[in-house]
Amino acid sequence: MRTVIAIQARLGSTRLPNKALADVSGKPMICQQLRRLRAVRGIDAVAVACPEKDAPAFWKATSVQPITGPEEDVLTRILNVADELEADKVIRVGADCPLVPPDMIEGAIRMCQGERIVQNWRPRIWPDGFDFDIWDVPYLRELSMKYTNGDREWFVSKAAGEIRTAHIKGRYQNLSRWRLTVDYPEDLEVIRAMWRDMGDEVWGCDLILQWCRNNPKWMELNKKYVSDFGARK
Repeated sequence: MRTVIAIQARLGSTRLPNKALADVSGKPMICQQLRRLRAVRGIDAVAVACPEKDAPAFWKATSVQPITGPEEDVLTRILNVADELEADKVIRVGADCPLVPPDMIEGAIRMCQGERIVQNWRPRIWPDGFDFDIWDVPYLRELSMKYTNGDREWFVSKAAGEIRTAHIKGRYQNLSRWRLTVDYPEDLEVIRAMWRDMGDEVWGCDLILQWCRNNPKWMELNKKYVSDFGARK
């Protein structure tokens, strides 16, 4: 059973252009994310899945050749990763989520056998920015035969809304009030502040959440962007 991680990345964000390449502690944010995801035990590879036109920039930044596909067809990009790396399971992580905890992914890998999707963001109980989903590759191929046009770009939300998925429940209170994803300049400042404390250590879930508790002023900085997406699904 081969399990790989696909970082869904692009440079065309309108709210914070080129955010995946923004400086975080002296390195492009996606490089910091790659370092953290390579620490996940139980995976066989980590790849950057990006549009063809963005590949040179990501290759230059990471020294890793991306696996490409159409910009508005995320499903094809993820399947291209599965095909290139001969994967049975693909873990999709957004490039705007540099703090996805490796230990949370490890726990999800253990529970994904026999499941078509395992995810931790619907309903929203963890901070926005912890998001990932693990896909059974044969099921992705089923979706590819079924979905067309815009459904292929937003296949994650559509598929998760159509079938029961295995949801990773929290052992904490609802933490959706915290935002650790990067879409706005304030988000980036929060990530940079945490990284100044984190350094090269690959923090797991508990230490990240403890930092959030210990730094309420930073967690207020981007509070206005907190969304309840998925909270009632």
